[in-house]
Amino acid sequence: MNSIFKIKPYFSERIWGGSKLRDFGFAIPNEKIGEAWVISAHENGMGYVDYLGKTISLKEFYQNKALFADSRAEYPLLVKIITANDYLSVQVHPDDEYALKHHNSLGKPESWYILDCPVGAKLIYGHNAKTKAEMTTAIEQGAWKEVLKEVDIAPGDFLYVEPGKIHAITPGVTVYELQRSSDITYRLYDYDHLDDLKKPRELHIEDSLKNIKIPDSADVIVRQAQGAIFDSPYFSLFLYQPGQNFAVNPEIPWYQLTVIAGSGTINGVDFKMGESAIYLNQNQKLAITGNLKVIISWIK
Repeated sequence: MNSIFKIKPYFSERIWGGSKLRDFGFAIPNEKIGEAWVISAHENGMGYVDYLGKTISLKEFYQNKALFADSRAEYPLLVKIITANDYLSVQVHPDDEYALKHHNSLGKPESWYILDCPVGAKLIYGHNAKTKAEMTTAIEQGAWKEVLKEVDIAPGDFLYVEPGKIHAITPGVTVYELQRSSDITYRLYDYDHLDDLKKPRELHIEDSLKNIKIPDSADVIVRQAQGAIFDSPYFSLFLYQPGQNFAVNPEIPWYQLTVIAGSGTINGVDFKMGESAIYLNQNQKLAITGNLKVIISWIK
């Protein structure tokens, strides 16, 4: 049986979108695309798989437990490539308990691997408030420069964004984002962006304050990440580069593959930059040829 199934991505229009995703091999439909949901079974951005002569959703594909030796009811992960032409809103995400209670959804831990950014680029990552009162005052006074924390980034850096961590992507930055399959986001600050109707977008101050970790949680940043980048109960990542080996764990039923550079083959299937797939683990070695650079991700 074939063990590798490519995913047809979903392209998301954003007010800060553009055409840069074409540089990563994507045939985007217009000049307003900010995100490619390259592996997604979420209703807000569904991916599709060719299986037995038909094109079916990744959600439907995952329900075939003869293929996925997995007891989870819903596909648990989501992978995006995000390109920003402008500042994205400053956000915070809920944990499982809050998201389940208020949205009947999973919480949203996420992570970023920096694919491209300008020299000297920074991301908003965390805050400087010591108490909730201090954070509330900063919000009321619009003291964003004082309360928001910036960190330097370069291509190849990795950042983990746990629930409750304030964060935002900045102009010119392109990231591979791995997250739980959740689309719950609270906007704390939006740089006075206007929507298509020329109105300010909704903010979620109350929900944000209930979820921001105060004092700020510890930073989790891996500079020039290589090999086994990150491991957690939510998801794990490995950066494969030419000449390396990746040991398939027989206890992991499936892996996600996203090619971030190069061209070649994976177990005999042709791949190029921008393509993603599901690998159904048959206890085989992942045989990767060419100059492919691949982010391999999974959940335990």
